Amino acid sequence: MGFGLRIKDAITPRGQRVAIIPMEEALDATVILEMRRQIQQIMDFGYNNLILNLSQVTSFDSSGIGILVSTLKLCRLAQGHMAICCVPDPVQLALEISSMDQIFAIFADEQEAITQFPH
Repeated sequence: MGFGLRIKDAITPRGQRVAIIPMEEALDATVILEMRRQIQQIMDFGYNNLILNLSQVTSFDSSGIGILVSTLKLCRLAQGHMAICCVPDPVQLALEISSMDQIFAIFADEQEAITQFPH
């Protein structure tokens, strides 16, 4: 698992502090526990607004959808928001088939996610 704590810090036009987390390779059952631990650690650092950059994701299954949903719930519980960006076509298709594209704020790239971040 490559995402670790390599985050970028950004401020939205509305003044929201956002952690941009680059996800790498697998977003599936093989990484659930580690990803949840890392996301919680990032939130423990004071981030309640997250942007997950999925550009490097090559493996995605229903567990990946579950990870995204649980991260969204964590953000909401912390009075924050979550967005995803740079979604590869196979992941986008999986989100559309499961109708999760209606749940998540999805943006083309990091800059768009920052400037149009949910409030």
